[in-house]
Amino acid sequence: MTTPLLVRRSASRRALVDELARRYGGRPGLGALLADLPSRAHRAPWARLLGHRVEQAWGWEAADRRTAQWWPQGVTTSGDATALGTTPAGLGGRRVAVVSWYAKPVPGPGGKDENHGVRLTFLDLETLRYRHVLLMRPVRRDDGQVGLDPVTAHAGGIVWTGSWIHVAATGKGCVSAHVDDLLWLPEGEEDTAHGHRWVLPTRVDHRGGVEETAPTSAQPGAEVERLRWSFLSLAAEGRQGPSLLVGEYGRGDASTRVARFPLSPEGLPAGSPGDRRTTYASEVVETGVKGMQGVADVAGRLHVTTSHGPWGAGSLVTAQHGTGLDGARWRRTAAATPMGPEDLSWSLGRLWVPTEHPRRRWLVALRPAG
Repeated sequence: MTTPLLVRRSASRRALVDELARRYGGRPGLGALLADLPSRAHRAPWARLLGHRVEQAWGWEAADRRTAQWWPQGVTTSGDATALGTTPAGLGGRRVAVVSWYAKPVPGPGGKDENHGVRLTFLDLETLRYRHVLLMRPVRRDDGQVGLDPVTAHAGGIVWTGSWIHVAATGKGCVSAHVDDLLWLPEGEEDTAHGHRWVLPTRVDHRGGVEETAPTSAQPGAEVERLRWSFLSLAAEGRQGPSLLVGEYGRGDASTRVARFPLSPEGLPAGSPGDRRTTYASEVVETGVKGMQGVADVAGRLHVTTSHGPWGAGSLVTAQHGTGLDGARWRRTAAATPMGPEDLSWSLGRLWVPTEHPRRRWLVALRPAG
């Protein structure tokens, strides 16, 4: 069964990335990045004091804990990357977490505010070394040269499927990059990427939309709101096959839906008969859970994070849904996480959650319910 909600893939920008790779001396790739991690995270010795469901926690270096410019949001791991049966080139046997951060505007040249976009932090979970990589969009300039622009998005969720990394862009759907496209900028070029030596160009966009005449729509002709892609996670198992779970943050009268989009074995939205670029949601449900920040499917039980401001501990809301999302009954566990929980990933045998507030920033591993 399909629904009126869809996501449509743009044309590929790979040719532009190829030009950039030639300019910068090739594609060093994921293996080279993971051998070049200058920053160090630390384990929190008092992790269990951060929330009822917390098993372990890791903190960032002081500058990343305190910055008011960059805010952590999404999380995925190498467990997601290998869940569909392929291993990205350069990963080897490493256990890696990737966290997305969005930038708040800062004063730029001439006093005009500028937005540095989205960065992805690759953290080796064994060595606890990490590095920030700027997510950028390749564009053809007026002079014919290829340049890189920051990706401006809230980056509230991120999923690593095979060699693809998908980053939530709210009303725009998501942007997708291929880890083989990782580029290292030569000395002096980092100013074009706001001080970052490593950049990851986005290869395609996935734009959310609505088609009222979608096949087997439950209510043909009914008005359906475009889905807000607030956060993402991978549901690797289930009767419907691998899928991308997409959820909405909402308060008040705003919708709080979760939708499921089928994935192909390579990790992209699977497409539909006769149109490989358009994928319809196979399932959509209005959860009624306000303030959702992340969603994960753990063996038929949905887990959702909700936040309660910069000083209130976060909650974990769960529902046993069986084979479908409809009819799920929600149960809240208060103070399950630190304050400010964001996206969720069920991978490497844990629930992963980053927290966002300055001086109260951790990457935590939670025990799932049930």
